[in-house]
Amino acid sequence: MRTRYFSARVTTFAACVALGASLAACTSTNGDPSPFPSVTASSPDLTPSRTPTPSVGPAVAQAEAAILEAYRGYWAAKVVSYADPTKEQDPNLARFADDTALADAQSTIFTLRSNGISIPGQPGLSPVVSEIQLGASATAKITDCVDATNWQPIYTATGKSAAAPGQPMRVITESTAFVAEGRWLIRTSLVHRDQTC
Repeated sequence: MRTRYFSARVTTFAACVALGASLAACTSTNGDPSPFPSVTASSPDLTPSRTPTPSVGPAVAQAEAAILEAYRGYWAAKVVSYADPTKEQDPNLARFADDTALADAQSTIFTLRSNGISIPGQPGLSPVVSEIQLGASATAKITDCVDATNWQPIYTATGKSAAAPGQPMRVITESTAFVAEGRWLIRTSLVHRDQTC
């Protein structure tokens, strides 16, 4: 078994709205419930590496393409599900995500539905596979700069903003992926709200 490690240079990213289970814990200053907290906890340094990127072999290139397909599919399913949380979740959510990423997205759908909130529009994504390990226990890390400028939560009944004030529009998001039943799935997705991009 041959395992290859690949580290790509991490570029500037924006990952603002990878909504998780923390949605229910927030309130805005006007008294309306808002599921988007301000998080100020420190996160690991994501400064881009100055190390040159090694050449990529065909197996790594093929894996990266499959990882990014799963990541984009995961996000597309979240966007559809969050745009109208009164409907059943997009079936592609379970196709592209598992474990914590799937549970967090499902929790967010429930929270949005319970609070009469939807998130119309589209986020801007710039994902890069920043680490990859092939072999029997294949894993990968995806770093993204999610731009939520055109993807903001609203109270569905009124159209008023449900976003907590002062949130950055572009933040770093780190996700992990793994292989299950011969395909890549997103396992976790963590928003670093204190790290803009």
